[in-house]
Amino acid sequence: MQPEVIFSKKAAWAIPPVKEHVTVQPSHDEDFRWIKQRRVKGACWPYRAAREIGWTILSPIDVEIYPATEIQIGAEHAEEIPHIQHLTGIHYWQRREDIYLGVKPSGWFQLHQFKVDNNWHQMFIPNGEGTFEWRMGWSVQIPNDHVLLFQPLEHTDNSYIIHPGLLTAQSLDRFHSGLGLPIAFEPRQNKVIKRSDPLAKMLVLHKSALSLREQVIEAGHSVTGEEQ
Repeated sequence: MQPEVIFSKKAAWAIPPVKEHVTVQPSHDEDFRWIKQRRVKGACWPYRAAREIGWTILSPIDVEIYPATEIQIGAEHAEEIPHIQHLTGIHYWQRREDIYLGVKPSGWFQLHQFKVDNNWHQMFIPNGEGTFEWRMGWSVQIPNDHVLLFQPLEHTDNSYIIHPGLLTAQSLDRFHSGLGLPIAFEPRQNKVIKRSDPLAKMLVLHKSALSLREQVIEAGHSVTGEEQ
């Protein structure tokens, strides 16, 4: 049986990842004497295959992003937070494990909340060093002997970064709830991202790719029968 990757929408607004298809447009240069435009990237099979493998993750919403100013603190009691707010001028605080993250500006990401089981949840969760978990509203199932790899896109501007990430099939189980799978997202500049804009690449690889060993053969060295 052919292995399957199964996407499940957890909300009506979610957009599951899509396959990219590279097309080569006709050149219409027959009437030009010298200038031609026929050796294009899409006509090269290695390039086209690399672009079309995996899935492209799309933005599920229109959102105006801002780079975050952040401070991380340790507070023994939550009652200390108001005093720290006064000292820092930061009014949004998120507890992550044993620390509190203070983030500003916070209005842009606090605006984006969605309902699951009659409760409101944030779409963007501060995660440290100016990054956020951006919940996509969909989950994915992959074969147990595979892993999921997130990668930045080939063409992006400097307004944000999608950080690489690797998840096993077993670790994906916790995202099958209504909150969906997150990607690691870091705003760098003010920018408006529109719904359906491409954000990142998602690849599904066999686990054996994680345990490949390397061997470097120096120039002029012949491989003996034992080495083969």
